[in-house]
Amino acid sequence: MGDGVVASVETGATAPPPAERTQGRRRARRLGVLTARLLLTLLGLLTLLFFLVRLSGDPAGVLAGPSATPDQLAAVRSGLGLDRPLLVQYAAFLGDVVRLDFGTSVFSGESALGTALGALPATLVLLATTMVLSVAIGIPCGVLLDRGGRVTRAVVGSSMTLAQAVPTFVLGILLIYLFAVRLGWLPSFGSGTPATLVMPTLALAAFAVARTARMVAAELEQVQDQDFLRTAAAKGASPRRILWRHALPNSFPAVAAALVVEVSYLISGAVVVEVLFAYDGIGKELVDAIFARDYPVVQATVFVIGVFVVLVNVVGDGLLRALDPRLARARA
Repeated sequence: MGDGVVASVETGATAPPPAERTQGRRRARRLGVLTARLLLTLLGLLTLLFFLVRLSGDPAGVLAGPSATPDQLAAVRSGLGLDRPLLVQYAAFLGDVVRLDFGTSVFSGESALGTALGALPATLVLLATTMVLSVAIGIPCGVLLDRGGRVTRAVVGSSMTLAQAVPTFVLGILLIYLFAVRLGWLPSFGSGTPATLVMPTLALAAFAVARTARMVAAELEQVQDQDFLRTAAAKGASPRRILWRHALPNSFPAVAAALVVEVSYLISGAVVVEVLFAYDGIGKELVDAIFARDYPVVQATVFVIGVFVVLVNVVGDGLLRALDPRLARARA
């Protein structure tokens, strides 16, 4: 009986407190819900992709050529599996997705997924330089929009409005004309060198800079009447110290969330920029595959982009929770 009491005491001593067990269950439930949402999002994206791609045309006609006979065309369609019922093709497609097997490119013969992943690093570099530029320029511009003088606010505000109003492809054409045609400072197309990265980054970052600046200005305006800022001012803190040590850090969670969401939007802009500057990223790879009606590469590329966007949103949600514990408590 003594051993039983000791064992019971030891078991109770090692058992986690009820609060920790509850928190663990909440985290597991939240992770399960998040995983289900991600899987449903990817399933919807892949389903939409499958049927839209089939509406774009028959790749067998492109492969066989305009002079192909009906028998030759049928043979090509049979080899690609396009002669089977649509639902059978869809079921086979989902099975391939589960195995991460998108087949091979109908033109190059290389792995479709490998082709998409091979183009991804160039796009990631473009997105990274764009985000660095948007933060480096957007935050100071946001401070000037909120704390600058009348003339400064007017100039910066007009510049941000113009940056948001000009379409990305128009800005890209203007950059090519100025820096490549007129001045000859930068190459007008290509990738792989720092020089070829400058104009695509500028074209893609313009809207992100303006968005970041306006978000920073809005957040600074919201916190300027908070008690902690008045307390800091009453203690003799300088306006510069109040701004950089108190106001901006408290505005950062919302700005960080907006920046993470901006990455998802930048993917669509990267497609336009990469095509315009012949930048060998995943956006250009997608457009080339669509025009070539290369189904496997289109499907693999959209899958990679979809997974990337989903992961960015997950990381952004986790980052926002880490930066603002109040949000985590509110959702608990």
